[in-house]
Amino acid sequence: MKNLFVSILASALITTGLLWVYDQHFAVKIAVIDMDDYVSRLKTDYMQGKLPKDELDADLQRLSRQIKEKYSSNTVLLLKEVVVNGNVANFYPDAQTQ
Repeated sequence: MKNLFVSILASALITTGLLWVYDQHFAVKIAVIDMDDYVSRLKTDYMQGKLPKDELDADLQRLSRQIKEKYSSNTVLLLKEVVVNGNVANFYPDAQTQ
């Protein structure tokens, strides 16, 4: 009976560990982000002349860098407009130019 219990416990621990490793490193994840407000604000400010081209480029590079830092390479990013239902996370870069 003791051997059976140890076998079940060991099997459960190994299975849990392998599932965690798979989830963290191999499983494809899907993230839905809404950047429409942020990008439209950048576009409006740039078209009105409030935002110089170099600051626009810096903001877009900052946005790209922060997305790469937050989401792993095995994450598929979808825009809010693609998703019909569900929770959507608004994504705003940390340091925005005003």
